[in-house]
Amino acid sequence: MDFRKIKAVLTLLRIPNLIIIGLTLCLLYGNAEMQTLSIRHLILLVVGTVCIAGGGNIINDIVDVEIDQINKKNRVVVGRLLSFKFARTMYWGSNIIAIGLAIYGQSLSLLLFFLGAIGLLYFYSTVWKRKAWIGNLVVALLCAWVVVEFWYLSYAGLTPYWHGILAAYTLFAFLSTLMRELVKDVEDLEGDRHQGCQTLAVQKGIAFVKKVLWVLLSILFLLLNAEALFLYSYRAYIALGYLLLVLMLPLAFFARQLQQANEISNFTSMSRWLKVYMLLGLFLLLLV
Repeated sequence: MDFRKIKAVLTLLRIPNLIIIGLTLCLLYGNAEMQTLSIRHLILLVVGTVCIAGGGNIINDIVDVEIDQINKKNRVVVGRLLSFKFARTMYWGSNIIAIGLAIYGQSLSLLLFFLGAIGLLYFYSTVWKRKAWIGNLVVALLCAWVVVEFWYLSYAGLTPYWHGILAAYTLFAFLSTLMRELVKDVEDLEGDRHQGCQTLAVQKGIAFVKKVLWVLLSILFLLLNAEALFLYSYRAYIALGYLLLVLMLPLAFFARQLQQANEISNFTSMSRWLKVYMLLGLFLLLLV
């Protein structure tokens, strides 16, 4: 395989996103006050989850080739640098590895989590992505799913403080991902409309999507306020300072962006900003 094909494989898998997923699980494990997961089961959880997420990225690009020819022409690799057969082999291979790891670890819970994620990703890519609301909600759920996996498998050893941290982070992951998915729907409006997709942006228009984003932004602001009070009650002052300065203050910048957004190019900028913001939310786990 030449360098161009190797680069295409890395693009198809979306390696930075997979690194973030693995890092999230490792940070959760490394910072939790008590551990009930063994290192062996943590490795199975991380590798399996990353394989499933990579497989989800692959099936999404396989199904979306025609749409991406309009929305992201320069980033299309399936059918151009990589054959459909090769991409499908990668998809099935990554999922089989994940299922095999769960069976090897003799963990029914892990197997059920993996099968659930594989099913949701498959139906999202093939059916739900083209429908209003359900596609956005499924992606947001899958992002929170990573945290819920760890939460459930580590439940017995967690203190009330960590239950609170995980509840807040699960909601943060869900809300911020849902916001970004709605912004991306506006970004992809032209291609989605051309392919007959019935996303919220196609059905209701940009103005309606902006109203929904205002509601989600308000809920996120309330969530961060509640989390700030929670951290204050446990005297986690460093984490509190980070939350106030790095997560709450930038919401004013996003609100300004949202107010001024009238063209698709504005939503492209907002999408990038939200991606960075979600990463900043992950770093809070280093301080709690």
